[in-house]
Amino acid sequence: MVKNLVIVSLSLALLSCLYGGVYSWITADTARAMQSDYPELEWLRREYELSDGQFSEIRKMHEEHDIVCRELCRDLVATQKDLESVISTHPQISTEVQEALAAWTRQRNRCREATLSHMYEVSSVMKDDAASRYRESIFRHLIVPGKMPHIGKNGEFHEELIEHAAPDSSGSLNSDDD
Repeated sequence: MVKNLVIVSLSLALLSCLYGGVYSWITADTARAMQSDYPELEWLRREYELSDGQFSEIRKMHEEHDIVCRELCRDLVATQKDLESVISTHPQISTEVQEALAAWTRQRNRCREATLSHMYEVSSVMKDDAASRYRESIFRHLIVPGKMPHIGKNGEFHEELIEHAAPDSSGSLNSDDD
């Protein structure tokens, strides 16, 4: 009986150590990235094999673009609120509704143009093959109609992609709830 208890105890201890070792090995890259000065950009360094010089230059571009992006997003939220207000007070399509929709559309396009400009600026620092993959990825995830990072109605910036009344694969419209 004691022999079985010792075997079970040693097996559990061995399995615990093995689990801890595998867990540490699997999460080591993420842990290192989170300890960096710019963890939100570490994926970029790894995915596109950036040198320290390239990464430093792109980090500066990112910081500058982030200021512009947040301002554009705040303006987009304001024009969306204006559009919602006009729609809620006009029971039919009107000149005011059309003007508010046009203003919102212009602002949304400004956001996309700024993202596109930033995409080309960042890719200019990369090697040709990495730059091409980066542009394709950014275009597919950020420029394609219906997807953009944004500031929610509570004024909080969302880094993740949010669906904005974009047709899904069935042709139905999606919309975000915040």
